[in-house]
Amino acid sequence: MTTKGAASGAQSCVALYCGFLFLAALLSVRSNEAKIIGWIFMARRVGLFLAGLLLPTLAMAQAPPSRAAEYVEVDAQRPFEPEGRPLEGLIITLDAGHGGFAHQPGYTGSARGVKSRVVEGDLNMLVAGELYHHLKGAGARVYMTRLDDRKGAPGESVRAEELGARTKLAEETTSHLFLSLHHNAAERKSADGVMILTWPTDKAGHDQPLEKVFGAILREEVEKKVHHAEPFDPWLSDHPLVSSSDIPSAVVEFGFLTNEDFDAWVARRGSHRDEAIGAYNGVVRMWKEHRAELEAKRKELFPAAEEVKAGGGGVSPIESLAKRVSRGSGELSPAAAGAAIALWKKTTLSDATFYHVKVAMEGAEGVWKLTGETNMPQLKATVGSLCEALGYRPLENAVRVLPSEALGEKKFGITQIPMALVWDEPREHSSVQTQLLLGEPVFLLDQNADGTYLLLQGRDAYVGWVRSETIRRMDAGEFSAWTSRPMYTFPTQTYLDDFDIPVGAMLPMGDAPGTFELPKGVRSSGNKPLVTLEVVPPPPFVDHGRNIAERAVKFLTTPYVFGARTWQGVDCSGLVSACYAAEGVVLPRDAFQQGIVGELVATPWYREGLRPGDTLFFLDETGKVYHTGIALGKNRFIHSSPPEVQVSSFDPADPLYSEGWTKQFSFGRRPLP
Repeated sequence: MTTKGAASGAQSCVALYCGFLFLAALLSVRSNEAKIIGWIFMARRVGLFLAGLLLPTLAMAQAPPSRAAEYVEVDAQRPFEPEGRPLEGLIITLDAGHGGFAHQPGYTGSARGVKSRVVEGDLNMLVAGELYHHLKGAGARVYMTRLDDRKGAPGESVRAEELGARTKLAEETTSHLFLSLHHNAAERKSADGVMILTWPTDKAGHDQPLEKVFGAILREEVEKKVHHAEPFDPWLSDHPLVSSSDIPSAVVEFGFLTNEDFDAWVARRGSHRDEAIGAYNGVVRMWKEHRAELEAKRKELFPAAEEVKAGGGGVSPIESLAKRVSRGSGELSPAAAGAAIALWKKTTLSDATFYHVKVAMEGAEGVWKLTGETNMPQLKATVGSLCEALGYRPLENAVRVLPSEALGEKKFGITQIPMALVWDEPREHSSVQTQLLLGEPVFLLDQNADGTYLLLQGRDAYVGWVRSETIRRMDAGEFSAWTSRPMYTFPTQTYLDDFDIPVGAMLPMGDAPGTFELPKGVRSSGNKPLVTLEVVPPPPFVDHGRNIAERAVKFLTTPYVFGARTWQGVDCSGLVSACYAAEGVVLPRDAFQQGIVGELVATPWYREGLRPGDTLFFLDETGKVYHTGIALGKNRFIHSSPPEVQVSSFDPADPLYSEGWTKQFSFGRRPLP
């Protein structure tokens, strides 16, 4: 039965119940008292019987299902990664053909897939975005004529101005090579192959052997990766993209969108990856076989250009951080270290309220020891590296990583009293951090010496101390079982006799309608955890998380483009914000801002509570949140990281396992229930 159907049935049940009572009232006019009572009891029994049949159905229809083993299935592969840095010293300009014309007056349309209706300009952007990262990862300096759906020339430019703006960028950047990426169309529908456009002479009419070689190499390498049925010789075309500049240039037409076979191939998700790899292999081969000639040509064209130096080296992020927080002081002392660490926490940590870092430097010159505690293993490494960069060497990093071993297996808990203030020290009336409410799940971090106070992190991620009787402690299995049950969040102040259930309290729902489980029995419940309460029925369940995760999967293989938010290119926080926006939720733009939104559901030591749609956050080596993704379930997550939107895993047995992302993971949030 649907929710609507169940609701209708329940309404009918109530109406029938009232009808029986009304009938009994009418009969009372002509019957004696005994008969009246009999009719009333019969009406009540019938009404209650029908309600017992229909109301549980209504409750189950509205309540969320158990969330213990959710997973969004996706067929994913690891993205391509260049081997080494074979393109050190190369400067190349990439041009994603077309773009921006669709919103210019007078535009008559572009090539589109004969059946798929994919747009050429969009395909070109996908290939260029992917290729950019391969070339850059291999050591090249790469410039792009466009990064989204826009033209190269401003305003309502004509074709010559637009094409000229693209080749002009290659000249302004003193590039060794210029490569324009396109897809073709032809009147002959059977045309099915790769075409390369080059021009044989320079502006003075002299032969351009490098351009010919570039075209030949590109054709060979692209054909190895791209669907084609017939070979095409390089096309000597007086096209402005190849004839207006003397930089060795080529236009790659990967295939004909007017051909049904190629259209079907290129319209498959991820086909642009093969096109990008083919072009990448062509550039690598060209640089490897003709580097000396290309460098001589660049020097001839741009005699004032500086020699390209190999990348690498430079100042590390930790060294830069050390320079900022030391403020030029060369003093080495426990006090100076403490001041630098305090400044690091204030200026770098995304939100000090949920990063527990209490550390101090001990010792003197030559014998330094870092002590204290933190709830993030990454932050122990960061503060140690920072102090070493400041000059505290040799350094013993004795900072404890919480949760403490003193907690044993019961490192989790549920708030078992109506409300409890959280303090910044294990004593009453220290500084208040936040307040826990009945049923709130918490992650335990430590306990004081006599066990009377617990250090914990609540669902709002704030860290602080509460008295130990506040919490019903659990091991990981008990905690997972409790938090995966259908939950009811109380929208109004509710009382069980004199036991207060505040607004925002959350309790698991029982099997029978109107029943809930308390973390522990109380006097008002007869010391039993299962209670019955009159509450507002929960709204119909909508699995927002699954909707968000499934929407994210549609972005799979989209190139990473910093600052972008569309399927032509997207960055990490752009992917998360776009998927949530489609669900009606506007998140902040950057990863570190998104990290403060939602319920805390995962930590570095506990990821079992993650569900599809939860947001994940990762720390860089300085301790700052710099990356985000979306959980898919079963330890997998989807995220945008160069070169593309991809799936990674925390599970070492998974082919998509990433040791790097696992080490950098810091916490998970749930912006929507």
